[in-house]
Amino acid sequence: MIRLEAGQATDRGRRREKNEDSMLVEEDLFAVADGLGGHRGGEVASALAVSTLASEVREAVQARVGVRRRQRLARRTSPLPIPTVSELLEAVTRANEEILSRSASTAELSGMGTTLCALAVVEHDHREALAVVNVGDSRVYRCDESGLSQLTVDHSVVQEMVKAGIITRQEAKVHVHKNRLSRALGIESEVAVDDWTLAPVSGHRYLLCSDGLTNEVADRDIHAMLRRFASPAETAEALVNLALRNGGNDDVTAVVVDVADVTLR
Repeated sequence: MIRLEAGQATDRGRRREKNEDSMLVEEDLFAVADGLGGHRGGEVASALAVSTLASEVREAVQARVGVRRRQRLARRTSPLPIPTVSELLEAVTRANEEILSRSASTAELSGMGTTLCALAVVEHDHREALAVVNVGDSRVYRCDESGLSQLTVDHSVVQEMVKAGIITRQEAKVHVHKNRLSRALGIESEVAVDDWTLAPVSGHRYLLCSDGLTNEVADRDIHAMLRRFASPAETAEALVNLALRNGGNDDVTAVVVDVADVTLR
């Protein structure tokens, strides 16, 4: 059994009239979405992404457990009340469809989209594991004994340029198109979703965040904050406050998740 502890913080920043970030913090499912689009579009898209993710995951798990019980296999298979990686990915796909549908039916929401990154406890090979999924440039980091690792890969124009060797990572940080996404929910009818399955390790700390944090705070300072505070809630608040002190040019969200305990079944 994996036991997680989490804390979260968000702010609209110094220059925004509203916060277009949304977050999801449940017992075994966590997400951050950063909306884009004019008028109300961004906040609607991000909220729809996280709410659809949560509801689709719940429905998928309930359906799978129900089928096994009806087939009288529950005692033998002992289905875990958590999603599989494929169910998590399908939930993201459904979020994309919901955003596209709302955008098409409401003129003022036309063209809206959002990033989405998530961390979840999943069933993998009949055991519990952790899974990360991502679309866009919101990020998931892991802090462990080896340091800070960015697990997700940004789906942005400048990241593609870095990958192609056109510009350096340092040049990417100040590039005029640094905030232009190459992939997001709500833009195309089909979206590619990156995913990783991870072994749970007690003591590891995860950070899910929007680019309002990473555009203002260097990785070394993020790492320092993740190591400085014991409480996930304190850590999330400190990270958001640091982004605000460094400029706060965008809405900023941080969800910090600690692997408090791992008991193998």
